[in-house]
Amino acid sequence: MTGRPARDTYDHPVLPTVDHPRRRRRAVWTLALLPAVVLAGCSRQTVTPAPGAPVAYTAVGANVATPGDAVLPVATSTGKVGRPIVVGTLPSAVALVPGGASLLVTVKAEDDLVEVSTASGRIHKRVRVGLEPDAVAVTPDGSTALVANFGDNTVTEVRLPSLTVVRTVPVGRQPVAVAVTPDGKQALVADFQDGTLSPLALPALTPGPAVPVGAEPVAVAVTPSGDRAVVADFQTGGLTPVALPELVPGPAVVVGANPTGLVLPNGDTAWVSAGAGLTTVPLSGAPPGAVVPVGGPAQCIGAGPGATAWVGTGAGTLVEVAPATGKVLRTVRLSGIPAAVVVTRATT
Repeated sequence: MTGRPARDTYDHPVLPTVDHPRRRRRAVWTLALLPAVVLAGCSRQTVTPAPGAPVAYTAVGANVATPGDAVLPVATSTGKVGRPIVVGTLPSAVALVPGGASLLVTVKAEDDLVEVSTASGRIHKRVRVGLEPDAVAVTPDGSTALVANFGDNTVTEVRLPSLTVVRTVPVGRQPVAVAVTPDGKQALVADFQDGTLSPLALPALTPGPAVPVGAEPVAVAVTPSGDRAVVADFQTGGLTPVALPELVPGPAVVVGANPTGLVLPNGDTAWVSAGAGLTTVPLSGAPPGAVVPVGGPAQCIGAGPGATAWVGTGAGTLVEVAPATGKVLRTVRLSGIPAAVVVTRATT
């Protein structure tokens, strides 16, 4: 694997429930890129949702078996898929800039961060970051993007809106997720191979001591109040709460098979994509709710309008779920395997 540190495989085999793209060797998926990949949605027209209606932006193709190169806009009001926004091979993560005027996409095979205009659906800028960027988060004031680089164990700070690289700092091995606290004073990075959460003090981007949070952390989110972070662990199937700003981990809550993502719609609950469904987990310590099946391995999750969640599946679908009722509201067929999803806010 070009540029990858010597240890580029995992101690644990891929579990059968989820073919998680982050657990693959780059040398393997590089070979898979040789055939041309045709997206079935290329002939579709640009999404034109109802005025103010949110759009779900889904990165597709960050998977060794079905490599792709696009972000698909999905109108949440109709479920219609718009014209693919081609960003580069293996888009792995998406994040909205506050205000929703632009979308940031990490392109894992090209080591780039790409900015897309949500109004036009066109690429505005792109910049080279670290090796195999796998996650991106934006500070609450919209001035900075932080990119976790899986391949070289670093986080790159990118100034917005100029999309200029400021600096790069080391974190733990194989960082796969990053979140920023609501006050903008701290970033938290999930280090997959080390089983830790690495804190970075902002704005200086100063690393602090890593905190153990589970064998293979794959996702991290912070409550709206900023009093705690929640980390999902792929191997153990657990969620670990971490008190902030003290960075003290609490007892893990077992969710089930192989969590891949989580969102915190409020300070009381986590929605987790895990196994073949969505699980609602009370942060009070109460037992998790029943799994809502989504028709395939759950690969990613985003919070949508009206207390809904949008779950991307290994079956090549995006599924709208009402977690409060446990009902599947809509299933949208995509032209690739989703790796990440983010939903814009409604506007008036």
